[in-house]
Amino acid sequence: MLIKEFKKGAIYIRVSTDDQTEYSPDSQLKLCKKYADDNNIEIINEHIYQEDGISGRAVAKRPQFLSMIANAKKKPKPFDVILVYSFSRFARNREDSIFYKSMLRKKLGIEVISITQPLSEGKESVLMEAIYEAMDEYYSLDLAEQSLRGKIEKASRGEHQGNPPYGYNYNKNTKGIEIDPQKAEIVRLIFNEWIKPKATIRGIVLKLNLMGIKTARGCSWADRSIHIILRNPAYIGYTRFTVGGMKRNWHHPDTKITKGNHEPILDKEIWDKSQKKMKAHDEQWFKYKKPAIKHEHWLRGIVRCSSCGKTLVKTKVHSKKETYFQCTWYVKGRCRSNHYIREDVLLPTLLEQIKKDFSNKLDIKISEFESQSQDNTIKVLKTTLQKLKAKEERFRMAYEDGIDTLEEYKQNRSKIKEQIDSIEQELKKPDYTEKVEHKKERIYSLCEDAFTTLSDPNVSEEIKCQISHELFDKIIYDRENGTLLIYYK
Repeated sequence: MLIKEFKKGAIYIRVSTDDQTEYSPDSQLKLCKKYADDNNIEIINEHIYQEDGISGRAVAKRPQFLSMIANAKKKPKPFDVILVYSFSRFARNREDSIFYKSMLRKKLGIEVISITQPLSEGKESVLMEAIYEAMDEYYSLDLAEQSLRGKIEKASRGEHQGNPPYGYNYNKNTKGIEIDPQKAEIVRLIFNEWIKPKATIRGIVLKLNLMGIKTARGCSWADRSIHIILRNPAYIGYTRFTVGGMKRNWHHPDTKITKGNHEPILDKEIWDKSQKKMKAHDEQWFKYKKPAIKHEHWLRGIVRCSSCGKTLVKTKVHSKKETYFQCTWYVKGRCRSNHYIREDVLLPTLLEQIKKDFSNKLDIKISEFESQSQDNTIKVLKTTLQKLKAKEERFRMAYEDGIDTLEEYKQNRSKIKEQIDSIEQELKKPDYTEKVEHKKERIYSLCEDAFTTLSDPNVSEEIKCQISHELFDKIIYDRENGTLLIYYK
């Protein structure tokens, strides 16, 4: 009597939001189970992996797929084959498809079988599978084009697309947006405050943050958040759609504004008043907006706020002649302490302190970061050490997420640990250890050279920028106490 050879199998089912009835999970599962019965493949419920409403373009966003791969790597291997309805269910990205199929087949001895796309036994199967994968990727790209056409059609019908604006919620049943009563009151507050004669966007930001009101994402308010709300026609019942998003360029010629299907939060009168003020605001302030300059100032990115730790940026108040350095987060409404200092006060004070440091050999503060003048060997070793520790952490996370087995984690960690220990021992050698006093002498010498260069008005900002970023790690400014705390590299 001939005994049938049984194989252990897994089933992977994926359904995206764009799939048709033929790809329904019940249909895929039923056909995969029938194929398993006909071909002596044993399937247990533990190894049926199903994902609903998930795109096949990116593996990282498919938790069930990653769980299946993690289980496949266990020893002894839990299954011999993985059944899919079609190769497009496995992946629509050829790079991912080739990588995971190769790993499963060559390293783990697990075959991936499409029940609707049979492959021959010979070398022609390689060509056929490549054709299937290319067709799947083509279908995915074509689907993206169709999706765009669908979005344009929806925009013409006034259907809202994307995340609901602040003040609205998405209704799954109607597939539209509806008013959130509590947040709608905040929207009305913002517009009513804005149309007041002396109101400012910064004032609205501070008021909302002091009231403890959060954005839709649970964050503190910033100027940008208010700008977005004040320019959104959704609040008077219109939809706005721009092909490609256009990075919030609301005046782009391809932008379509159409009467929407949702209920407005504001009346037209308040909207018109707010837009009239926004136009005046733009005309007044945007003329002072300058294009980004690579070497705007040699202190760019170095001076920091003592309250929030963000950098102080160079700014010009149109009503004053002087130039200031001001906390960038205060400018955006996220820092409550207004740490600012005039440029003509900051520069002489800083240069004078540098001169005192190298003239009087003061007890200076040295950052843990290494300057460019230090021995390259030490820098390379420390950089390598940081990368190895980051890699060690990634191995740990892969184990905790179930991607790697305990055995794999132990092996990977053991190899990394040996390399880390070796580098740490190397760094402890006297040849590579720079004494604190030697560091200070080096910085005193740099300060003396830097003082001469930074004080010279004829030296370009680019050169001064290179010198300052080699010398300083950070400079902490505290306006309340009137202090500058310098950290050298």
